Amino acid sequence: MTPEREATSAFTLAGLPGIGARRFRALIDRFGTAEAALGAAPAAFAAATGLTHANPLARRSDAARRAARITRQCGELGASVLVYGAPGYPPALGDLPAPPPVLFVLGRADLLLRRCVAIVGSRRATAYGRRVSRGLGASFAQTGRCVVSGMAMGIDAEAHLGALPGPTAAVLGSGVDVPSPPRNRALYGRILDEGGAIVSEFPPGAPAEPHHFPRRNRIIAALARDVIVVEASNRSGALITAEIALDLGRDVHAVPGPIDRATAAGANRLIADGAGVVLEIGPLEGPAGAEGRLPDEPELRELVLALPAAPVAVEEVAARTGRAPEAVAPLLTILEIRGFLTPTRDGRVMRTPGGA
Repeated sequence: MTPEREATSAFTLAGLPGIGARRFRALIDRFGTAEAALGAAPAAFAAATGLTHANPLARRSDAARRAARITRQCGELGASVLVYGAPGYPPALGDLPAPPPVLFVLGRADLLLRRCVAIVGSRRATAYGRRVSRGLGASFAQTGRCVVSGMAMGIDAEAHLGALPGPTAAVLGSGVDVPSPPRNRALYGRILDEGGAIVSEFPPGAPAEPHHFPRRNRIIAALARDVIVVEASNRSGALITAEIALDLGRDVHAVPGPIDRATAAGANRLIADGAGVVLEIGPLEGPAGAEGRLPDEPELRELVLALPAAPVAVEEVAARTGRAPEAVAPLLTILEIRGFLTPTRDGRVMRTPGGA
């Protein structure tokens, strides 16, 4: 069976009336493929779904027309379609009671098969939270883990930026061709341009809707082996992700914050309830020698060693290495992307704590 045929069958089955994610899973577990389920006898189909009062297969032609349109859209976009029960579908999502019948992916779908770590938190992040999130994203990506988040403003965006150009996957509450939020369109483009992945269970063209985000959060929680909450208020969506992760048996960690700051309340409560405490930024293997993890390139390594823990002007960094400021600036940008460097609002730079 070709991938296009498999995808169209999955879209058709999922589009039948009364067939949600749970019944889709039951049908695949019973018949093996969506095509086989669609060809099943009505009695066998009813037994697998529990829908004895109606025959959804009678509406197959309507669902097939919608499925053909979605398949055509995916082909035009170059989107991969991962079908539950088929090769390439992330096994970790099988831990959900109702895993998404299909996932749409732009970019590298294979990243979802790696060990993933989710970094989530507040949209109204503080400078501290942004710095920590970016540093964590960089340190995990350097170890080969795929950094998963929701591409929201604040903590999510910083986690993706820290991971780039390493492995990162953004799970959207919209179609994969609809950057959400629109303000992060540039980040969306960078993720695709630099070898990451854009993921959604919603078909192309689907707008971001409020009721989509709890469904997005369950995918983030299930994909990850570890979930880290950097900053979150007591009513944050990040806490929903953490709760789902705990129910799935994932390891949940939180970054402590000031007790008088609303954006730290949720993370601090997780710690009080027994979540792991994140006390440093750095690769999971620990520091590589006295200087910690350093870039492989000699010129970048020299710059990292010249960066102090306190903010300094770019000119001072250049003077420490004997280079011209205009020659240092692009190298500092590379270090920022990799998570070794943190810029300050006034244009100075400093070594990311624990990032090197």
